[in-house]
Amino acid sequence: MADGDAVPETRGASRIAARERGFRLLAVIVTALFLAFAALGGAFVWYDRAAGALVHTHEVRAQVDGLRQSLTEAESAQRAFILTGDSQFTRRLDAAGVEARARIAALETATRNSPNQQQRLDDLRGLMETRLATIEETIAARRSGSPGAAIQIIMRGEGVQAMDEVRRIARNIEQEEARLQEVRARQVAAVRAVIIVALILFALILTLLFVKALRDISLDREAEADAAERLSRLLADRTLLLDEVNHRVKNSLQQIASVVRLQSRSVEHADAREALDKTLDRIMAVGRVHEQLYQPGETVGRFHAGHYAESLARDLVDSLGREDIALVTRIESIELDLKQAVPLALILNELITNALKYGCPADRPSTIRVGLGTDGERYRLSVADDGDGLPKDFSPTVKRGLGMRAIEALAKQLGGQFEIEQAKVGASFAVIFPRS
Repeated sequence: MADGDAVPETRGASRIAARERGFRLLAVIVTALFLAFAALGGAFVWYDRAAGALVHTHEVRAQVDGLRQSLTEAESAQRAFILTGDSQFTRRLDAAGVEARARIAALETATRNSPNQQQRLDDLRGLMETRLATIEETIAARRSGSPGAAIQIIMRGEGVQAMDEVRRIARNIEQEEARLQEVRARQVAAVRAVIIVALILFALILTLLFVKALRDISLDREAEADAAERLSRLLADRTLLLDEVNHRVKNSLQQIASVVRLQSRSVEHADAREALDKTLDRIMAVGRVHEQLYQPGETVGRFHAGHYAESLARDLVDSLGREDIALVTRIESIELDLKQAVPLALILNELITNALKYGCPADRPSTIRVGLGTDGERYRLSVADDGDGLPKDFSPTVKRGLGMRAIEALAKQLGGQFEIEQAKVGASFAVIFPRS
């Protein structure tokens, strides 16, 4: 038997050790995943910036090319106006000048973080303004009716020299941007490679985690199956033990009840006999609780209060042997904890017994009403009769018998309160207590 027990213990220990190794591996994998995720996020940010910088170089080069085209358009409009004197060419010249100045402003904004490019743009702006000024001078001369004077201004070469310098500086700006574009393209390619490698590593880690999870699930299933089997055996043993305890308690109470019944028959004093009879009823009420708990199919740890209240009320009424007493019940199907079963049984027994004794006169038919159900967030047990009611001088705080005091004490055990209700006919009592 000892060898047989040692095998499951060894297997259980190996499973525990394997599970601990799995938890450590899981911690390492989760940490690696977190670091990989952080690195991947950083790589994406890096890639976004590098891609943005690459797009920025394209925009700068496009602006430089647009500036050259604007100045070239201005020169073409200048020559056309000198030759023809048509004012439409001056409008084209003005538009080209506005566009050239806008291009310069855009370039200054785009290259504000590059001091070298800013210096080139300052020189470029001065040369552009010189070129546009010479163009305006030739236009003014041509408008005055002197094409020769306009041609002489052109022949001085100031505008051509300024335009050559503009083209040279524009080439320098483009070359610098081309160099930056190449560097940034390499950065983008490197970041893309890092992201691809990170994604591959991420996929490998996820695969490893998935494989490990499958192994852990298989191991846990075996452990859970063994645990479930052990728990099932323990539950069966516990249920059997509880049934045996309830059976023994019920038998013991029946023996006590038999002794009390014999004692009651041998007592000649009426008050003593009545006290013993009440004690016998209380013992039987508690015995009924354990008898119900012993019934096959009952939920372990739960007490079917509704079924018990219905059965006890009818048995007590029938035990009086009067056919003119009607029992009306409004009882819900309620389950309580075992710790609430005995106090509830004793309270119900006491209230119904009092109703039969004091609320059912022998000279006329009577009705006893028993209720058990929910009252908001609490339960409510009530017993009422249509007898003569409580005495006029009755005071629940002054004149209380043993039964009343017992009911109040039992109501406190339930965590509730005992109430004597104002009834139009007869007497009505209730116990309100919280749900378990």
